[in-house]
Amino acid sequence: MAKSETRILIVDADQDAAQRVGLAIDNGGFQVAWCTFAPSEFQAMSRDFTPTLLLVHADLGSPQLATLLARLDSAGAASVPVTLLCKDTQDEAFVRPMRTGVVEVLQEPFNARLHLSRLRMLLAELPERTGIVRGRGGPNEINGLLQHVMRARRTGGLVVGSHDEGRAFFVRGVLKSARYQQQTMQSALAAMSRLQVAWTFTEGAEGTAGVVDFESDSGSDPYMMTYRENTVPTRTTTGEVPIVQALPEPPILAGTPLPPPSAPPAPAPAPAVDVEAARTPILFVDDDPAVVTMLASYFTKKGYPVKTAGDGVEALSLLAAQSFDVVVADLNMPRLDGWGLLRLIREDVRTHEVPVALFSAQDDYRESLRLLHAGAQAYFPKTLRLTALEAQVKELVEPRRRFLRNLPPEGGLSFMFGALGPQWVLKALAAARFSGQLDARDAWGIWRAWFEGGRLAQMTAKMGTSSMNGDRALCTFLMARQSEGSLARDGRAPEEGFARHSTDATLARLVPWLNDEQKRAREDQLSKAKSLVPDEELYRLYLTVGPPAWLPVARLLCEQRLTPVEVINRLQVTPMEVAAVVKDLLRRGVVVLQS
Repeated sequence: MAKSETRILIVDADQDAAQRVGLAIDNGGFQVAWCTFAPSEFQAMSRDFTPTLLLVHADLGSPQLATLLARLDSAGAASVPVTLLCKDTQDEAFVRPMRTGVVEVLQEPFNARLHLSRLRMLLAELPERTGIVRGRGGPNEINGLLQHVMRARRTGGLVVGSHDEGRAFFVRGVLKSARYQQQTMQSALAAMSRLQVAWTFTEGAEGTAGVVDFESDSGSDPYMMTYRENTVPTRTTTGEVPIVQALPEPPILAGTPLPPPSAPPAPAPAPAVDVEAARTPILFVDDDPAVVTMLASYFTKKGYPVKTAGDGVEALSLLAAQSFDVVVADLNMPRLDGWGLLRLIREDVRTHEVPVALFSAQDDYRESLRLLHAGAQAYFPKTLRLTALEAQVKELVEPRRRFLRNLPPEGGLSFMFGALGPQWVLKALAAARFSGQLDARDAWGIWRAWFEGGRLAQMTAKMGTSSMNGDRALCTFLMARQSEGSLARDGRAPEEGFARHSTDATLARLVPWLNDEQKRAREDQLSKAKSLVPDEELYRLYLTVGPPAWLPVARLLCEQRLTPVEVINRLQVTPMEVAAVVKDLLRRGVVVLQS
């Protein structure tokens, strides 16, 4: 089966791990989706995605895998091959010849280079596999096979000895018939397992077809044994064709009941609503209307509130008007490109905590963007599939989702602010009506805040030998980047620090002031600068993606190290034009000022 025709569904209890593996497999050229073991989620994904291969993070014999294999049987999808990502790979010898059920075991953790190669080999091997396992006999070997048949819910037949001295038949891992000399069922199976003779196990209906004669309890009548799909024969005493009765389903683990075979199929449940998606507004920015329409349509169907913008200028207007949990922007756009948009988002205290992902049609930007350290949490090419893009978005917002899920009723939560943002944490605690104490620290300072029903009542800070509280402490806290924090439900504020204003009102008052202070500091630094020192790597990138009209000015500033006055005189441009180029270079991190 070609890679493009292969649809791999990852099943893992850990959604984060499934996403990481999914991205690696998507980069390998396969169509991929993922879900948890939840019955409704697995059923919906199987129906919508129609996988041709399952990659399941579970060990043979685990309850999750047993339930999943039973569910595949009940849905008529037992022919979909299953690859396990597991700790225990001792059944590899029994698995490798198989065509259905569990057909491969991969040693965890997932290794993209090794395991993608193995998956490609598996797809090439499957059509050529025989479904037959052979061995030389002995207790360890045959017992290992029998345990595998039960744990993997195999259907097939075991033949022991060169002259078919013993036979055993299994349906979905359950022994249905066995004969060895005068012994039957479990006694025959035990006797066969002690033989030091060659044996063969054949999976599927071919392995169960045949006629086995053995003594009944009365010691006389023959028993005709012919396996049919989902049936088992009954005994006759007249030599007539056996009556075929429905084979009862094997017992399923508690919590996942399945209807009996005779029951009419239940109507398919409505797709599960992702409550967290509905609380995750996304802004897509691209000058190509077809791209933003496609992205908006896909994510809207997934339950996300979506807004779109045609360039960075329009995106900034939307960001000023409402909050977004993620911004996904193209690098190359008119007026204000993705790089400039990223810098402006990071400079504005109102938005500097928003996760931003950049994408481009030119994959060679990737390493350059890593060098930027400009605050883009993700980068991906436009060739990325939508399912993988959704995984990127989920990965960006997962730290905040996890914080909200783990917000304890009685405190005791420790976390890192890096992926959350101090301002976001304060707003989240306000929305949760948290009462208690927040402690935070980094290399520069220590902060403590008290909340009453979600209202920030007081904050203190200690920076070296300096101590502060109220507005001054809060301002230093909002500009912290990599602090670590903890929450506790005990503790009351020693005094009122914010005039009993709500947390949102306090932030709305201080954030604009912080913005103005930072702007004045940057302008003061610019006025005192005597030269610009470029980052050579970023400058080369700027020559590729920067505004063409500004490149002559940039070359004189960065290559010939002329002062702004010298550039004005040489190019006969206005001071405002040169100032615009300098600010753009600073905003992008291409240059730093030297006084």
